[in-house]
Amino acid sequence: MIVVGAAVYLLNPRKTAEITLEKAEVFAPHTVFNETPSSSKIIGTTPETEDDVYVVATVRIEDELRLPLFLASTSATMMTQAGSGVEATVISPVDLPRLEETFPQIEQLVSSAKAPALKFDDAIAQGTSRVGTVVLLFPQVSERDWRTRKSATLTVQFAHDAAPIAVVIP
Repeated sequence: MIVVGAAVYLLNPRKTAEITLEKAEVFAPHTVFNETPSSSKIIGTTPETEDDVYVVATVRIEDELRLPLFLASTSATMMTQAGSGVEATVISPVDLPRLEETFPQIEQLVSSAKAPALKFDDAIAQGTSRVGTVVLLFPQVSERDWRTRKSATLTVQFAHDAAPIAVVIP
């Protein structure tokens, strides 16, 4: 009984998956809103501005379990120099065409990744790997804030697995 228990323990993988960040490209637009549609113009007011950071992360997920893995969700967090956390919005693959229309630079970054977007419920067959992109929006974050951040992590959660896997975004 001890031999069987030891064999099961030694032969079963310790980790569900190995996740590596192959590439992370950053686009930080500074947007100026001159007028809001259907709003009245107040003389003497300055246009509103917004700084955001988009990160196009190319991720490799290697299945180390002898069962297929299913992607449940992805998330990301950035820790600013001041010590506050900023949660990213993960851009859905359905919304990517609209974002690429607004910012053609994002389209170039996504196409240079040469990997399809990771989607909810994507399957990674047992013993194989899957490369995909995740587009993250860190709202109200300037390029300077991104460059001086303390840290940033991308977290991947699989269905039927309680432990999410985090990887550092350089």
